[in-house]
Amino acid sequence: MLKTLLCMVLWPLLLVWSELAGNKYANYQSNDLTPIVIKGNYSVPYTFSLNNLESYLFIYDYMPDSIIKPPKVKVRLINPNNFVVIDPLIVVVRHHTGVISWQLPYIEKEQEISYYKAAHILCPHLSAHSNESGIVVSLSTNSKINITFIITLEVQKSFNVFLNQQVAFNLSPSEPVYYYYSFKENSSMVLLHVTSDDYICMTLSIQNSSCPVFDSLETVQYNGLRQTVSKTGGIIVSKEEYPLGLFIVFVVHSDDLACYQESNRIQTQNSRTKNVNFVMKPTVDFNYQMMNCVIVICISILILLFTAFLYKPKGNELVVKQDEPSTSFCSTSVHAQSDNVSYDSSLDETDVDILKSPESWKDLIRTKTCLYVSDLSKKDYRILKAKSRLYLWNLITVAVFYSLPVIQLVFTFQKVLNQTGDQDLCYYNFLCSHSLKLGPWKFSDFNHIFSNIGYIFFGLLFMVITYKRECAIVLDKNFGIPNHCGLYYAMGAALAMEGIMSACYHVCPNHSNFQFDTSFMYVICMLSMIKIYQTRHPDINAKAYLVFCVLAIVIILGLAGIMYDGPVVFILFTCIHLILCFWLSAQIYYMGRWKLDKKTPKRVLNHLKSAPNPCIPKYPNRMVLLSIGILINLGLAITHWFIKFVDIK
Repeated sequence: MLKTLLCMVLWPLLLVWSELAGNKYANYQSNDLTPIVIKGNYSVPYTFSLNNLESYLFIYDYMPDSIIKPPKVKVRLINPNNFVVIDPLIVVVRHHTGVISWQLPYIEKEQEISYYKAAHILCPHLSAHSNESGIVVSLSTNSKINITFIITLEVQKSFNVFLNQQVAFNLSPSEPVYYYYSFKENSSMVLLHVTSDDYICMTLSIQNSSCPVFDSLETVQYNGLRQTVSKTGGIIVSKEEYPLGLFIVFVVHSDDLACYQESNRIQTQNSRTKNVNFVMKPTVDFNYQMMNCVIVICISILILLFTAFLYKPKGNELVVKQDEPSTSFCSTSVHAQSDNVSYDSSLDETDVDILKSPESWKDLIRTKTCLYVSDLSKKDYRILKAKSRLYLWNLITVAVFYSLPVIQLVFTFQKVLNQTGDQDLCYYNFLCSHSLKLGPWKFSDFNHIFSNIGYIFFGLLFMVITYKRECAIVLDKNFGIPNHCGLYYAMGAALAMEGIMSACYHVCPNHSNFQFDTSFMYVICMLSMIKIYQTRHPDINAKAYLVFCVLAIVIILGLAGIMYDGPVVFILFTCIHLILCFWLSAQIYYMGRWKLDKKTPKRVLNHLKSAPNPCIPKYPNRMVLLSIGILINLGLAITHWFIKFVDIK
């Protein structure tokens, strides 16, 4: 009973559903496309119109020489401005290596620019046993308005390029171009040098000689090496990486944002046609690079060994002059302390520093217009030597903790570049760089990395020479300027670390890591200034901890300028810079006897009232030099402001 009831209900529903489906199929058959098949010939343009009721199939025969002259499909819309294309023209090309498709108008999504012509080179089959099938081009649309088009299939001439062959061509975002190069010559490494007459941004890509070829902005990033190019560019490729040859792909961008920070050019269709020239040049190979590197390393080691074991510096004899009659200008001297202080080597720093009135002694010494070394050297030599060696040990500690994360970071950059092929990660000078593969690591710019061996070599040589002179020259430590070799060792180590950090920077130079070697430039400058100051004031030995603390502040300011490159940070830094310049100038002018407190304005006012000539400086030589330094720093700040933030036209 239940089955009978279900049949009575479901059977009419099935009849209605079958009737509706039949009507839908009949309507679909009545609106079906009418395919028009045309036997096409190469280099012959065909002009037709179509809409949603018809489609065109162009069949082209196989070309035996398609390996050296691959087919190129060109499609262009006629009078596109006479109507609005809502539904685009769909172009599908089936050939022996795959299927490619595109649509016209070709619309850039970011800039909303329409291109009414497009051209694509069909990937050639490089295998001799490939299928010799023809080429089928299908054109269809869903537009109810007739679309008129011109289609041409022609061969790409000069597709195979050779060494030292100049190639020139034009391309646009909808018309990418690529060429084929095979390592048939003796050269195992070649340089692809690309030039252009305009600044339009494009992507240069090196891909394996296999199909499909990624020749669009959406797909070019998924295969091979690539870099953005505006005026000039270059990529070094080796036979080891591309034994079967390579494709050189050129794709123009719809804007210039990939090449520049800001794009102010008018984005029109005519402005995006780019003229390109390129040539393949032979370059140095692995054996030649390694031979030169070994020669340089051997020469450096020989010089170090010669300096360490064979070189003997000339001996210096200590000459102590008798007391000379002093002039009236330099008649004031301090001898009271020298009579009471013994230079016994067993004394420590506290024994030497016992003075009845230290502040009065500083006022007398530091305000003299003529000083002797004997007036300044008052501390035990051993204590000064130990304090100067702290610079070296602090520098080594900082260098170890600073260099290890740096090495890890730049090697990670290089690894990512090798895996992705995106050479825009690093700012190489591609026309001068030479890549080198050492085991699992491939360095894209090995020659610039190795060029920093000079810093390391001269830093070590400087330390060896310092050690030789320290061992050879034995002087009476109670006379003359004490020999503080610790600063020299630190300067040599800083120079060697500058080479290591500069080499790390050249592994992958970019905006994020150029301050690595700059940090040790600051160290070298600071140590040099301290040594110059110590030559005049041998007992004034700045604490190593304080020096490196100041260097840390300088590096933090540099980091802030890199991370926040704006007018607010620049104004803040300029104010701090100029205040420090004036404060240090006052300290140097008064030899450290000047204090800034709440009574300073009162002292200045009293000096202006009581001095006979308040406008004439007491120390004119210092005033002239310090004034020049202040003016230079002020001029640099103003010039940098106009260059960076003021648009001078």
